Amino acid sequence: MNRNKSSFRIPIALHIYSSLILTALITVSMISVSNTIILKSYIASECNSRITSAVRSCEKFAEASRPDSDIFSSDEVSSVEDRLKEVISRSDVTNEATVVLFKRDDASLTGYSLLWPSYSGSYAYQMADGVFNAALVDNPDPTKLISDASTKTVIYEDSEIYYRFVGVNVENEDGESSDDTYYILIYVNSRAYYSFSKAMQLALLRSIIIAIICSAVLSIIVASPIYLSTRKLSRFAGRIGKGDFAPIKGHIVSRELADLAGVMNRMANKLQQSDIEQKTFFQNASHELRTPLMSIQGYAEGIKYDIFDEKGKKEAVDVIISETTRLSTLVENLLSISKMDMSRSGTYEVKKQMLEVREITESVIDKVRGGFLHEGKNLVNDFDIDNVYIFANENDIFRMLENIFSNGLRYAESSVTFKCSYDTSHVTFRISDDGPGISEEVQKHLFERFAKGQDGKHGIGMALAKSIAEEHGGTIKAYNAPEGGAVFEIRIPTAKCREQLSRLNNTSEEE
Repeated sequence: MNRNKSSFRIPIALHIYSSLILTALITVSMISVSNTIILKSYIASECNSRITSAVRSCEKFAEASRPDSDIFSSDEVSSVEDRLKEVISRSDVTNEATVVLFKRDDASLTGYSLLWPSYSGSYAYQMADGVFNAALVDNPDPTKLISDASTKTVIYEDSEIYYRFVGVNVENEDGESSDDTYYILIYVNSRAYYSFSKAMQLALLRSIIIAIICSAVLSIIVASPIYLSTRKLSRFAGRIGKGDFAPIKGHIVSRELADLAGVMNRMANKLQQSDIEQKTFFQNASHELRTPLMSIQGYAEGIKYDIFDEKGKKEAVDVIISETTRLSTLVENLLSISKMDMSRSGTYEVKKQMLEVREITESVIDKVRGGFLHEGKNLVNDFDIDNVYIFANENDIFRMLENIFSNGLRYAESSVTFKCSYDTSHVTFRISDDGPGISEEVQKHLFERFAKGQDGKHGIGMALAKSIAEEHGGTIKAYNAPEGGAVFEIRIPTAKCREQLSRLNNTSEEE
């Protein structure tokens, strides 16, 4: 059972929708916690402020409740209780908080009676009486009712009540202090605040639910183009895996996905070119390998069945040896150029070391000199270079120069000139001949694989020389000299530690 096929995968729309829901839930949670903390503090502060304002207003009661106060007629005789009730009813204290007026009944300080609100059947009276009794229970010692100036709280009918007691000292009709003790209970019910808060939270919750529903619709609308684009890219990747490199077409909604589509198109184009080059390479390689093999097979069979006479057998053996050498050279070049391709792709590392330029060029000249002597052509050396180093693979540099020399020997009329020079950053190898030069048609494809001139062999040498030069960070170019003949110039970077190696070499020679 393939787990990858059977495993459940979440669509991209659900990812977007889930993120929106999660964001909404986190937002609601943070708002709820913040409201709980901030609102409770705000309600306490607001209720305390209202009670404090009411207490300040109560400080005027004694003055306002005097018999000679302006609020009473001069001929009006009122009791202390009547005057207090009248003052409270006319005051603006009730705008800030609820006021309860009560009197201590006896000297034992245990009995109290409510004077305001006066109507016992009203809701205001019942509420005031309930809060008053709850406050007394919360303050069991009646002698301390006015000793604490701070606002307190009590729970009554599931409501949090903020309250404070205030003592009132009034004068009787004779202008003397009354023997009775009067108190005022000032309280604020916070139920309205919490009711408003719950209403706001409910409205917020409804808004969040509506927002989640709307976000679901929006997420589907937003995610649909992204989903279609990703499916298109997925199918395109599948086509590439099957060898279909046709570029993806159509509009991609997202800029990032559009960039990915562009990269995939370029990748497909390179893969297509690589595939074509690979197929062409194998076709040409098969053809180039088949030709010497057919010659070897034909002459070998001729020798086996005694088709040739003694002289013919000798010639057949020479052909077999020649074709075997050609085949061996072709295989070595193919292996070398394959190694360069693997190095460019990062799957193979060409091993390099410090090479002294003069030493390796002299080795190449010694090897190719025999071919020039056999062909009756001259090899002219024009270089004077010492203690110059390059960081390179010796076999690759040797094969690159050997291929260029072989090409020059093949087309030269009488001589090939080899010149080597260097500057602070590069070594330049210049190989020229006095042949007919390079035709324009051949020059266009000179460094392509299996591109051959009129007398070319297998068309690998120049392509391999270019790959080796590029592998070593250098360049190669070919052109026709003004005086005639072909010229090849190869530039390879010099080693950064050339001067240090030169000093080391000089020191060793002195010792």
